[in-house]
Amino acid sequence: MWSLLFYKYRFRKLGGLRFLILLILAHGERTGSEIMKEIERLSLGFWRPSPGTLYPALYKLMKDGYIKRLDDGRYTLTEKGKEELKGIEPLTAESFSVEHVLDIFESYIYYLKDVDKKELEKHKDKIIRISEELRGLIS
Repeated sequence: MWSLLFYKYRFRKLGGLRFLILLILAHGERTGSEIMKEIERLSLGFWRPSPGTLYPALYKLMKDGYIKRLDDGRYTLTEKGKEELKGIEPLTAESFSVEHVLDIFESYIYYLKDVDKKELEKHKDKIIRISEELRGLIS
């Protein structure tokens, strides 16, 4: 519980994209293009920041002393950047595995079980469609 609160604090402090950049750079030096591709991979293809979004975030992180740009164009964490990530679990391939995604789905099912039945009834068609899509994945 405390680690989740700690994570939310850091996420808000730096902003979502800048915090995500730090998490990615915790795994090693990357170019801006490699960071964009990694964000796309981690978001399961839902988001790839544009250069107009990414590079101002990189600049702000450099200006604030969290990262530095190396002579070869790669970015790396500074000591301040490493310190900012202390206590944060690193992103791993397992963080975005099928097992992880299914665990998330399952947790949402428990949430929906707590929702008022009248509210769920308004979304019956969508729930049925999603259920059929999921069933089709294993047929």
